[in-house]
Amino acid sequence: MAPPQPQDPAQQQPQPRRRGQRLILIAWLFMALVGGTLGFAYYSMGVLSAARAFVGGEGLWSKAQKEAIYALSRYASTRDIHDYEAYTTALAVILGDRQTRLELDKAQPDTEVARQGLLQGRNHPDDLDGMVSLFRNFRNVPEISKAISLWATADMDIDHLRQVGTRLHTAVQNNMLDEATAKNIQEELHQINLTLAPLADAFSYSLGEASRRAKSVLLWTMFIAATLLAAAALVFSRRLVSDSERLQAMLQDGEEQVQKLLKAAPFPMTITLANGTVLYANERALAQFKTSMQDLQHAKSKDFYVRPQEREQWLQRFKGQDSLQDWEVEMKDAQGGTFWALVSSQRIHYQGRDCLLNGLNDIELRKRAEDALHHRAYHDELTGLPNRAMCMDALRRILSKSERKSAMFSILFIDLDHFKDINDNLGHEAGDHLLQQVAQRIQACMRSGDLVARLGGDEFIVAIEEHHDVVEPHRIGSKILHTLEPAYLLCGQRVHVTASIGISTYPQDGTDLQQLLTHADNAMYQSKSGGRNHVSSFTPL
Repeated sequence: MAPPQPQDPAQQQPQPRRRGQRLILIAWLFMALVGGTLGFAYYSMGVLSAARAFVGGEGLWSKAQKEAIYALSRYASTRDIHDYEAYTTALAVILGDRQTRLELDKAQPDTEVARQGLLQGRNHPDDLDGMVSLFRNFRNVPEISKAISLWATADMDIDHLRQVGTRLHTAVQNNMLDEATAKNIQEELHQINLTLAPLADAFSYSLGEASRRAKSVLLWTMFIAATLLAAAALVFSRRLVSDSERLQAMLQDGEEQVQKLLKAAPFPMTITLANGTVLYANERALAQFKTSMQDLQHAKSKDFYVRPQEREQWLQRFKGQDSLQDWEVEMKDAQGGTFWALVSSQRIHYQGRDCLLNGLNDIELRKRAEDALHHRAYHDELTGLPNRAMCMDALRRILSKSERKSAMFSILFIDLDHFKDINDNLGHEAGDHLLQQVAQRIQACMRSGDLVARLGGDEFIVAIEEHHDVVEPHRIGSKILHTLEPAYLLCGQRVHVTASIGISTYPQDGTDLQQLLTHADNAMYQSKSGGRNHVSSFTPL
């Protein structure tokens, strides 16, 4: 076989330039993936925020229909015009939501009309655009389509309620309402409530399923994007490692050439011994770890791990292998700051010794985005408390635990008295500040592990686990009322706000979660009927 002919130096010279161009192209592709992932994360947060607003809007709708029925029932008993005005005020919320749905069902909807309907439905102004966008862009998603269908199904009962209200008001105005008629009307209202309650629950459940499905899809998409990023980093790292090996074979331990290659790398790169001694770090690694090469040579690799034992685990996995990729680990810099990194390592020969070539990919932004998505999906944005979805999941776990242990647990349903007056007189921003302060005061009453959640609007849930008698929940409810008594400073005014609390206890008030929640809700309305600022345990009618 003829010996290989030496290549013309003119042909060899462009190779480093072509290699550098390829590396720059890969770096730009990687940065495009990072930018796309961050843009998608921002869009995802907006979708989840709109879904959370719809869940809150459902809570306002459900509360408004209960308030309308309750006020109309009182009007049949008292003939007090203020009760009828309370009914019309609550009914306006329901009709505002209907106006929005009917408008958005049109082929060419007027979004301003839809927004006004949502405002009439007591939704926060900042949520309106997201709610309209979610309805229009995702209405064909099965769970959301089902929720909209359930929403429309309630129209017939709402119209029935309006007819009863008109009939009752006419009878009162004409002084033609006798006791028998009033009783029949109250029974008719009770039947309407029995019909609407399951629809509201099914609507809430369908929205919750849509929110959970959206979270799952978004997290999977983030996972796929992160995998693409990792694949890009792997391709780039392998190219660097491959180039390094070729250089070593060609130049026989030419560490100067290795350092030049690593210096040009767009990632933090280090060369270490198995015992953790750092032999080399490029400028990006020094910047990442906020140190100098001189200081780094006196340090060990384990000093830069938040949990040093994880490096030992990394070395154990490395035994018998030439390379190991994509080790996700939390690291720290020389100043104590922490960050998450994806680490890949390759065995190389450097300075006459067996070493590890390590490449780091900072994934702190991706980890933050994942944490933010999870937090937004399960926490109320205004108060930071668990939201309806997380509350229901927690209550199911508590119920299952109580069933296993044959233990009692109680649900406290808390509703602020006259909260609408705050919004009407001082504005929604004052109402938001009040809800934040109320949430803080309720949390201060409870133990750190107790469940305190916001269902939506001015409704809160507190769960008390494994108590031994029915007196304990009532004592805690009274403690909460006492904590809420001091004045709140809102818009420069001192405002006093009270609450009504209803209690249901497992197992005597129910053995399934929906029954316990319904009974706690009914007990809360009994507190309102008793003059408000009161704690009532569930009592069957």
